[in-house]
Amino acid sequence: MDTPKSVHLKDQIKKVILGDYARIMETRESTLGKFILIAVGIEFLGACLDRQHLNATGRSEKRFNTAIRELFPKKYHHFSRQESIPNLFVDFRCPVIHQFRPGKSVILYSIEDIGKQSHLLYHAGGSLILVAEEFYKDLAGAGVEMIKRIESTG
Repeated sequence: MDTPKSVHLKDQIKKVILGDYARIMETRESTLGKFILIAVGIEFLGACLDRQHLNATGRSEKRFNTAIRELFPKKYHHFSRQESIPNLFVDFRCPVIHQFRPGKSVILYSIEDIGKQSHLLYHAGGSLILVAEEFYKDLAGAGVEMIKRIESTG
């Protein structure tokens, strides 16, 4: 039987990540806004995996990286290692959320600007290319996987 917490988490994932985010990703506006939502969504999924209370502080990096390693395709896992350059937490999540810009080793695009095939490839200048709509597809897949995990333990 589902607990109230697991029902709430499943509902949040369905409503926000799979619902609201999906509609926003379909728009041609606000590429940076899309990435901000993706970063927050990844961290939320990591909080769902965390045994600590959702309100626990000082857990952002652990939650973000855990979500990448446990819920995202393997092509992302390298970028969650402390020593990797770029590191998605340090070079993507933190500057995007706190400064509304990517770090120096990441470049952000919308699919209309560069095409989906460029996602997770390197730009001629050496920066990792992230394509919002492709990154979102993998976030949505991670959300579906998190729902399955909640249902299997609930």
